[in-house]
Amino acid sequence: MGWTGDPVWLADVLRDAGLDVIEHEGWRDRGHGDFRDLRGVLCHHTAGGGRNDWRIVQDGRADLPGPLAQLVLERDGTFRVIAAGVCWHAGRGSWPGWPTDNANYHVIGIEAVSRGDGTDWTPAQLDAYKRGCAAILARIGRDAEDCVAHREYSHEGKIDPAGIDMDEFRRDVQAFIDGEDAPMSASEVTQIQDFITAFCGPIGSDVKDIREQLCGSQQRDAGMFAGWEQLDGMTVVDTLADILDRLKALETPAAEGR
Repeated sequence: MGWTGDPVWLADVLRDAGLDVIEHEGWRDRGHGDFRDLRGVLCHHTAGGGRNDWRIVQDGRADLPGPLAQLVLERDGTFRVIAAGVCWHAGRGSWPGWPTDNANYHVIGIEAVSRGDGTDWTPAQLDAYKRGCAAILARIGRDAEDCVAHREYSHEGKIDPAGIDMDEFRRDVQAFIDGEDAPMSASEVTQIQDFITAFCGPIGSDVKDIREQLCGSQQRDAGMFAGWEQLDGMTVVDTLADILDRLKALETPAAEGR
């Protein structure tokens, strides 16, 4: 299902995807004119990385009036809905199926808060980035091939969004569009492995301590423990069983003498 005109549904579509949304006052009436038919999403980074990056996106710069994108994605994964109308974000460039040098009237821009060096993306932000793109593309009847990095579109030497592998990004976006769980990236796998190592490390140490107390420091392998010298070659369990047998033997004559 395609869409022509302003995407006044942006906030609802993002919320329906389970994302956190802040609606800026007047966003439905903010923009540089009306959209034509929507054809995709263009991904950017702000190159600032601060909590007030959204102000530049909404209000613009000295050389370029705002709004500069429809959406701002904060580092915690929250989307700010800035504008429903056309925004100045694409510049000169091309992409298959998009009009050359005129994408502003056909694609939604997302400015993700980042320094722009490719090292400060948070897991929550990247996950929301993919889910948000997928939700928008599904709403306008497009697939992940129309989820494009500014650097891929631009003829002006843009680098954003730095540090994001767009082939991997589009793969995950398409999985969300198809209603599937997106496969984990290598960095996500590493984070899980690090967590398991940090969590299980102390447990493994405790198990070793217990084994050492029961079997001795030299007996690490299962089936090797020959018993404690102090206990006449018996294990702790064998010794407890022997003590129990001796106690029962002492109790029996006493019971018979009653």
